[in-house]
Amino acid sequence: MSPPPPECAALGVRGARIPGPVVRSGLPLRLLLLLLWAAAATQGHPRNVPRISTVWKGRTGKDQVEFGSAEPHTVLFHEPGSDSVWVGGRSKVYLVNFPEGKNASVQTVNIGSTKGSCTDKRDCENYITLLERQGDGLLVCGTNARRPSCWSLVNGTLESLGERRGYAPFSPDENSLVLFDGDEVYSTIRKQEYNGKIPRFRRIQGEIELYTSDTVMQNPQFIKATIVHQDQAYNDKIYYFFREDNPDKNPEAPLNVSRVAQLCRGDQGGESSLSVSKWNTFLKAMLVCSDPTTNKNFNRLQDVFLLPDPNGQWKDTRVYGIFSNPWNYSAVCVYSLGDIDKVFRTSSLKGYHTGLPNPRPGKCLPDRQPIPTETFQVADSHPEVAQRVEPMGPLKTPLFHSKYHYQKVVVHRMKSSHGEIFHVLYLTTDRGTIHKVVESGEREHSVINIIEIQPFRHATTIQAMSLDADRRKLYVSSQWEVSQVPLDLCDVYGGGCHGCLMARDPYCGWDQGHCVSIYSPHRSVLQSINPEEPHKECPNPKPAEAPLQKVSLAKNSRYYLSCPMESRHATYRWRHGEKVEQSCEPGHQSPNCILFIENLTDGHYGHYYCEGQEGSYLHKAQHWQLLSEDEAKAEHLLGRAQALVAFLWLGVLPTLVLGLLVH
Repeated sequence: MSPPPPECAALGVRGARIPGPVVRSGLPLRLLLLLLWAAAATQGHPRNVPRISTVWKGRTGKDQVEFGSAEPHTVLFHEPGSDSVWVGGRSKVYLVNFPEGKNASVQTVNIGSTKGSCTDKRDCENYITLLERQGDGLLVCGTNARRPSCWSLVNGTLESLGERRGYAPFSPDENSLVLFDGDEVYSTIRKQEYNGKIPRFRRIQGEIELYTSDTVMQNPQFIKATIVHQDQAYNDKIYYFFREDNPDKNPEAPLNVSRVAQLCRGDQGGESSLSVSKWNTFLKAMLVCSDPTTNKNFNRLQDVFLLPDPNGQWKDTRVYGIFSNPWNYSAVCVYSLGDIDKVFRTSSLKGYHTGLPNPRPGKCLPDRQPIPTETFQVADSHPEVAQRVEPMGPLKTPLFHSKYHYQKVVVHRMKSSHGEIFHVLYLTTDRGTIHKVVESGEREHSVINIIEIQPFRHATTIQAMSLDADRRKLYVSSQWEVSQVPLDLCDVYGGGCHGCLMARDPYCGWDQGHCVSIYSPHRSVLQSINPEEPHKECPNPKPAEAPLQKVSLAKNSRYYLSCPMESRHATYRWRHGEKVEQSCEPGHQSPNCILFIENLTDGHYGHYYCEGQEGSYLHKAQHWQLLSEDEAKAEHLLGRAQALVAFLWLGVLPTLVLGLLVH
């Protein structure tokens, strides 16, 4: 029989924590006097040692706001530097304000819908799918009972803009992507409800409307699109990321293939009737995310985040991609736009074995020149380049892979107090939590899993996420609520200076007895410059002891002890007396080191310590005492006796004081 789940770590079968002190009547006088003497000898205050926690939970009313009713689909819009966030829901838009140090507030703007001939009750709602800044107002677009429409929201006043095909889908479940660049708008949303079943990437507003050929993508699921302004304006590119059905029908081949596609922003269409309204510069390449050392392949692209280079070099923009495999394990692979651009510029075309025409497919032409028909025909019949896009770094491997199913990612570039650059990843899980993972920008593939964040009161899927790097906040929404998460979560780290620095959280440091944010005003925060043994920077060389926890257990019962593995660099051991009962090495698959006792005997009672060893740093993370039922009864009596002594002493003390005052 397998052990209970890790969430029940403090309880065992037939086991219970020791309740409060109890006194039974009929005790022999000698035993009672003995207990009173023992209690008087042991009076004192227990040492208050905080337990290290790796879970942050927001404060209702300050960091979390509930909608009041379920919102099956939400979309977020947040402007950097603002303390508010717009959330699009069902026939309404919420404006949620998170003022610093005050309770959050929420306002709603109701947006009606046109029922028309719509008969399906669910799709007859107006689901808001797009929020975008436009001039002084907010552009709001929604499904509008299968008649996609838009509105302009300015200073609380709503103005209808009528039907806008391509700005919102007909149903909220449809895969859709809309990209704005100045006066130009690009969309993957079909314009016709019944005769537009083949997904396309379109320019729906701009100089000339263009769309991709129907044969260049196979059932694509669009993930992300971006416009990259290069050194020459005519060379500006549109890159979009998607996954599609695998053309390889081998039973062992994965069902999906992950792609990146390129288009020239200045594409004017072709010269012939077949190419005049189509993108003539479309090419696609495979995105590879695999680890040859473990023979693990991740083929299904989930999400993409682009992190611009701080020096403005477009080629050094980092592309973070989340991938999953058929077992819903995940990997994060990082690419550069420079590498992607090079693949498209230099690779041959897959399946094309003759000389490429001039200009070569995918090349952007200056002075609004049209693409020659021959070049378009070659690219249209062979749209995939032969070379694959591989991750950055000499090993071309994932940044890391995990047993968790990650779905969305944002990345914050930050600088520690001593100037080192870190990239901090925030990854949503299918359990409604966020994993905060730190990548060192100066040490290749140096990754530390820091903390798990629980942004909501009700654990549920995270539908949307937005990062504000200026205010160092993360905004997330679910069907029930919207939450603001600070990036510098330092108060979750216990264990004194050692626990604070060993967490290796670049947002945090030690100052005046507290683990605090490096952004705290008027503070000189201690951060370690030694990534291997950061605790050596602490003024106190002795780490804090773990608090003692007791549990009463019957013989022949089953029980297990669970110790959170706070550091992915440490070895954790459960020790009973001097004997090591269980050891969990770095890279252990479970987030907890578990000691399972199948059948409790006399030899199993006593003290158990969970110790984390990392270099010269030894941290006692857990201290448990397993007591027999007889020992537990004695402890109850002792506790009651202590309470009785305290009560009697408090009763006698006023009399003694009064007597001293009289004399």
